[in-house]
Amino acid sequence: MFSTDDTIVAVATAAGHAGVGLVRVSGPAAASVGFGLTARTTAWPPRHAVRVSVATVDLTADALATFFPGPASYTGEDVLEVSAHGSPVILAAIVRRSIELGARPARPGEFTLRAFIRGKLDLVQAEAVRDLVAAVSPAQVRAAAAQLEGSLSAALVQQVDSLRRLETLLEASMDFPDEGYRFIEPPEVHAALAAVAQGMACLVATGGRGQLVRDGARVVIAGVPNVGKSSVFNALVGADRAIVTPIAGTTRDLVSERLVIDGALVVLTDTAGLRDGADVVEAEGVRRASAAVDTANVVVVVLDGSRVMSDAERALLASVADRAHVVVRNKADLACAWIDGTDALPVSARSGQGVPALAAAIARAVSGLGGGDAESVLVTNERHRVLLARALDHVRHAAEGMATSGHQLPEEFVVADIRAALLALEEVTGRRTADALLDEIFAGFCIGK
Repeated sequence: MFSTDDTIVAVATAAGHAGVGLVRVSGPAAASVGFGLTARTTAWPPRHAVRVSVATVDLTADALATFFPGPASYTGEDVLEVSAHGSPVILAAIVRRSIELGARPARPGEFTLRAFIRGKLDLVQAEAVRDLVAAVSPAQVRAAAAQLEGSLSAALVQQVDSLRRLETLLEASMDFPDEGYRFIEPPEVHAALAAVAQGMACLVATGGRGQLVRDGARVVIAGVPNVGKSSVFNALVGADRAIVTPIAGTTRDLVSERLVIDGALVVLTDTAGLRDGADVVEAEGVRRASAAVDTANVVVVVLDGSRVMSDAERALLASVADRAHVVVRNKADLACAWIDGTDALPVSARSGQGVPALAAAIARAVSGLGGGDAESVLVTNERHRVLLARALDHVRHAAEGMATSGHQLPEEFVVADIRAALLALEEVTGRRTADALLDEIFAGFCIGK
């Protein structure tokens, strides 16, 4: 477990050259480290940037220093932030001098860990900080920002409060067994459990959409050989990732790229042409292509508009009709050989015609996955989803026990399930979390956050 009673320092901006770089110092000696860095002798004005000259063994540099006295700071303790020119040499010199003045190098995530320990954030919000820094799509930013603001935490608190109230009333009833007095009647217990279960189920159900936001939707490009699948793939990626030749069966394996298409994070996969393989290697490629199509969130069916649609292509269209899909009529720069009412987007992967429209169509298909209200609380973390599902199982077990027993289930049994559910919920927020898990979670942060 990290030490939390000393003073730590780290560069808080990304590695490399930049216009401005920031060094963060947090802990009881933050103010005195700042005095040593700048030769300042008067107290730091709270939350006001002060122009200073930072002097180290190697150099002297102009900077701005801002002091945040605890507990009104990110970590909940005294924090000094020094903004200087973004040369790695300058920032490294400031860190070295801070260490000479009594700070120690911060470990990954240690600033946010201190914020968590001092109650500035719960564990859900702390993990949202990591997700926000790592976000690569607007949807990821929105989800992480909402969790950092406490949307998921508030929903969990509501469920915890309901279960705590039930636990308290049932325990009070258990304290007076001889009198036969009940502080809450069994039908009320059952109704309250059902309401909590419904709320938890709604949260768990967002896990599918949350996973798509976090990991990206699997978008698979499919079609028969030589329709231009790899060319469409390259056009969307913006680089020659897949080999393109006039020879049918050039693509033998899956080629994937993780990218943001019109704001949607996707894992885009090019596949072998779907046909009876001419050799063992191509047959394996076709098998993998079929498996990729079966597990895809969105299928992009590429057709060659310059030749008559084949029976195999009609069969492929029929197989994805009830799934999220986009149909592409590639080679739109050539004369169209068929018009059969298929709602196909005209695209020319060679010239780029229609590629922006295709990207927008893929983004719309991805946004329609998972269901639910786009503005609702979203569970994007698998750890959260597993623990919520566990809590839901316990609440449902208690509710079902009440129902099947005709509301005669002893209070002790109900309380046991409630306590198990509360334990799982408190693991989500970090109220009860093993040190080893905290180490694992915060080790995934960048240094300086």
